[in-house]
Amino acid sequence: MAEQVTEMIRWIFSSYSRVPRERRQGFDRDVRHPEWTRQLLDAMGRPDERVYSVAVTGSKGKGSHAILTAAMLQQVGVRVGLFTSPHLIDFLERIRLQGVPIPEEDFVRVGELVRAAASALPVPEDQYIGPVGLVAVMAAKWYEEQSVEAAVYELGRGARHDDVNQVVHRGAIIAPIFGEHLDRLGPTWEDVVIAKMGILTEHTAWASLSLQPPLSRKVMAPFLTAFRAKGGEVHEVGNDLEWSLDDARLRVQVRGPGFTADIQVDERLVPYADNLAASAAAAHRVLSDLGRSAREIAVDLRGLVLTGRLQLVRREPDVVIDGAIHSLSAAYVRRFAEAWRARRSEGAAFTLSCPCPTTRTLRASFENSGPSRIASCSPRPRTQRSISRETWYRSRRRLGMPRPAKRIQRTLSA
Repeated sequence: MAEQVTEMIRWIFSSYSRVPRERRQGFDRDVRHPEWTRQLLDAMGRPDERVYSVAVTGSKGKGSHAILTAAMLQQVGVRVGLFTSPHLIDFLERIRLQGVPIPEEDFVRVGELVRAAASALPVPEDQYIGPVGLVAVMAAKWYEEQSVEAAVYELGRGARHDDVNQVVHRGAIIAPIFGEHLDRLGPTWEDVVIAKMGILTEHTAWASLSLQPPLSRKVMAPFLTAFRAKGGEVHEVGNDLEWSLDDARLRVQVRGPGFTADIQVDERLVPYADNLAASAAAAHRVLSDLGRSAREIAVDLRGLVLTGRLQLVRREPDVVIDGAIHSLSAAYVRRFAEAWRARRSEGAAFTLSCPCPTTRTLRASFENSGPSRIASCSPRPRTQRSISRETWYRSRRRLGMPRPAKRIQRTLSA
């Protein structure tokens, strides 16, 4: 079955790979054609229209907002699908049901259904069906088969020209937006915001916003005004959504129009309080639309694993790994580390995926302040499943990169 999974993954990227690289370069609005994903969904019988879906966009925290929203819904009894991209450990984790990745057999079977439908589309030689769009169609079809009540889809870098945004969604979650991917969404910060506001489609009924940078919020304003004018409902952290942290009991309380949420967390989720507020508002609206009790939400997220995000992989001493890729990501790690240090006297090791500038940010935070250690390990290449683990290790050694486990051990013994 592993060979069949690998072959299916290769097919997913085949449409993209056959187009010359120069035809794939440039702004998304000029080179991407998400309409093929919509046509493919239509050819599959529009499975996305039979599941209540929520889409998530933003620059920082898309994945965590999606995971937190799905986890809250699952805890209160909703059968939830979760689509995230890219994967951090295994390709199949992109499509999850109740937190569990799609079985290999279903991945291959549903993939064959999508492949058959895609092969019948008249895609021009100089265009392609986005790989993430193909996987999103697979997810939509599988969720329909599995009688999923609600599905949460993490969009790609944009929205207006993003394949996953073609999935019909009733709700939208907008994480903080920054001036990133300027070569694809830009050239300006304003262009990035405009691209991501494409998440508000004709089918979208409500939006939940995390606290936004001032420039992003300014650019968003006319889009939100137009959305409200058409009957859309908008809730914003810092406006009509408020949260507070009971530091002693590690509980986040969220208050919004018509609901409250009491969220039990552990130290890893304390830095995500703003995300939790936006996710709680989204969960409230989903529950209301599904006819479930939604005025008082109480969930316990202790132990929730956000793979590669402040993930505790060892105790005594504590070892935490995080996929921080820039200083904004490092701020989450720093807040967690500072809260952790306030409660414990022993040291810890923080292992990051990128050596600069995130490592420098954390080292500066801990200078002369205790026995904590900071290490850096480059992430595994994106060719998941196409190379063996040992081949990956040999490649790392040729480049002078240590095995992550050895790097962690070396850090602990330093």
